[in-house]
Amino acid sequence: MHSGAARRAALLAAACLTLALAFAACGDDGGGADTVALEKEHDVDVLNQILSRQHAAVDAYDRVLPDLRGKALVLATGFRSQEQEHIVAVLEALRGLDGSEEVEPEEIASGTLGNEADRLRFLYEVESATIEDEIGAIGRLDYGGPRALLAATVANQAQHLVLLRRALGVKPAEAVPSPFEDGATPAP
Repeated sequence: MHSGAARRAALLAAACLTLALAFAACGDDGGGADTVALEKEHDVDVLNQILSRQHAAVDAYDRVLPDLRGKALVLATGFRSQEQEHIVAVLEALRGLDGSEEVEPEEIASGTLGNEADRLRFLYEVESATIEDEIGAIGRLDYGGPRALLAATVANQAQHLVLLRRALGVKPAEAVPSPFEDGATPAP
């Protein structure tokens, strides 16, 4: 019995050594630094795409704010401020990846916004599209820090949608129509 246990132990040790050697062979092939550089460059590109969208969202708020009054103005002013904070955070993430801002201007067409409800629906659509873009970007990022940052901005923008729904007259129980916010729920 003792020799059987010894053989099993030797086979287990050999199997572990084989697996260890196999994993080691899968490791750095000498191009590790190149891979890291490419991943960083890729994440910088993705973050710049998001940054372009975030700048466009701030510009959209700037176009609408002068025509809002009362509670809607207070609400939208706060959201615009938070969108600007998202920009600052993404710029910090870019610097963390040794990247820089290279934004291609994006403009969000508003069409005719005749009344306050039209303006709030427009802001709702801006937030929805930004959520959709950022969710897509999260899956394309290689690094955890930028992914976590965009997840946090998406959560914040989902809160914006809830409050915009309320401002558009939706009852509290209907302000969160889905357990998953992906930016696809149309404005009320």
